[in-house]
Amino acid sequence: MEAAPGWQAPSNRMREAEPLVPTILILNTAFERACALVWRDGSSVARHAREARQSAQTILQLAREALDASGLQRADAVAVVAGPGSFTGTRIGVAAAQGLCAAWDAPALPMSTLALTAAAAQRLYSADIILAGLKARAEELYFGCFRGTDAGLFPYGAEHVGALAQLRMAPVESSEVIAVGDGWPEAAAIERHFGISLKAGPLVAVVEDVDLATLALAGWQRKELVNADLLRPNYVNETPQYREHSDSG
Repeated sequence: MEAAPGWQAPSNRMREAEPLVPTILILNTAFERACALVWRDGSSVARHAREARQSAQTILQLAREALDASGLQRADAVAVVAGPGSFTGTRIGVAAAQGLCAAWDAPALPMSTLALTAAAAQRLYSADIILAGLKARAEELYFGCFRGTDAGLFPYGAEHVGALAQLRMAPVESSEVIAVGDGWPEAAAIERHFGISLKAGPLVAVVEDVDLATLALAGWQRKELVNADLLRPNYVNETPQYREHSDSG
């Protein structure tokens, strides 16, 4: 079963040769507590905000502390959790990533909160198909369907936002389907709407440092890199600008 088109890898990618074993600075301001993590040669160093909802005041300081603890002045790329989710938090993270990428002449790597939630679920529960649903506004949720394979986690359909009755996904041929995230109603409603049987769910899967590092490295290996000036928050219902540019520039 081939994966349906999902959140497409950015088409305007950095063209210069990149190191095979990169150093990646990862910025996460989309969740309650800000975090900066440096991934380097199979290991990571992370710094977390002590207080919740202090992204604007702390993210660059956390990045500096993580780099210092790693003995580094810069990174080969800056990954950032670009949404969907907190409007303010994602904009702060994206702006910080843009600034660092511009200063270092480094590429950016946007990561999805839905993909991260699915990655956490895959690590904790293991499943062929993961339905990630996060609270949006009113009765709506951000939704993404992901397929877990031996080669990693891949989108299975586009991310979108809406009430449960508005959500759509491609047919699945697996009994190993789970729902994860804080946006879902009860399991029976999910099963009726999509015409599936859930192995489990809705489940809780807290995103950990390992999930940030795993997704960032996968994005690097898949060349999902963009120029800093094309980096945008992922609002799901809007097409990020970097999707609109071709390799021809």
